[in-house]
Amino acid sequence: MSRPCSGLLLLLALASPGAAQSPGTVTWVLASADSTIYGHTDYTPTTTLVPRTVYDTLHGLDSVRVVDSVRVALELRGLAAGLSAWPSGFYCGGLTTGATQQLDSRAVLGRIQLAAACGVRLVLVPPRRRLTVNGQPDGAFSVDSAKRFTDRYAAALPADTLRKYRATILGLNLADDYTCTTCWGGKAIRQVQIAAWAAYARTKLPGLPLGVRVTPDWVQAYPALAPLIDYAWAQYHTRKGDQQTYYDRAASIAAALGLRVVMGVNVEDCYGVGTSACRPEDLVRFGTLAVSHPGSCAFLNWRYDEHTWDAPDVRAAWDGLLALARARPAAECRRVEGAA
Repeated sequence: MSRPCSGLLLLLALASPGAAQSPGTVTWVLASADSTIYGHTDYTPTTTLVPRTVYDTLHGLDSVRVVDSVRVALELRGLAAGLSAWPSGFYCGGLTTGATQQLDSRAVLGRIQLAAACGVRLVLVPPRRRLTVNGQPDGAFSVDSAKRFTDRYAAALPADTLRKYRATILGLNLADDYTCTTCWGGKAIRQVQIAAWAAYARTKLPGLPLGVRVTPDWVQAYPALAPLIDYAWAQYHTRKGDQQTYYDRAASIAAALGLRVVMGVNVEDCYGVGTSACRPEDLVRFGTLAVSHPGSCAFLNWRYDEHTWDAPDVRAAWDGLLALARARPAAECRRVEGAA
């Protein structure tokens, strides 16, 4: 190796930061042909964090993934209760213990970790655009698109992560608004499509409860779907008739199918779709029946609205409802054990 070349390599080595070095100045001399070059190099070291990996053959943990170091909150505080679209900044405020959250695969693990640390339980909701033929929120539902979305979730939530956060994740909603043709590119979603998606999700997301955001009679109309999912939904507004009858019927059909039921109130369209938010006295009346119903596995409501939430009389009503939820035992929204 020539003298100038070796000198240049020395210069580069001295100019390169090293984890074991301290900040400082290094002087150097480079002789090249008939010239001698004097100089100095100022440098500041950098530290590179190397991800720690897991080698655990006993528990079957993946040895190529970064260790998840977030501590899971072990204590479940009563029945999961709260609102959809609940701001993540409120998770650790101690107000609610449950939320329905629309989350893409890139954000899902971080949100679950936050929820676990704060004692909040989540129902995960796929962004609608991820489930359509054309990638638009109002496109037609596609089983193939739903499976691709499931693959992305499975990459973000491998089996050991799902086991770790079993208490935090209440379930995954397999779409919603199934009979709304204007919501899904002019075509209603059919039970056979959700059954195909559910069967696929069972293999890719083992142990994750799967559910439909619709009353159990929709599942009852296609019996092959029931064994593939864990829960259905009963969300009340006044145009659905007598509230007690509505919840009782949902609980009865779900029990016959081996399903659980998430119960709640459409608190922003309390008197029918397109109407107004529940008045405080109605919020107390409707919410009390939902949160107290013995057939409910969670008390989750549509939806958080900043203006409504900030009203003092509405907040007072929620304080009472959430206290009722805390007084009930914690529950899971998994299929009834032993059900077909």
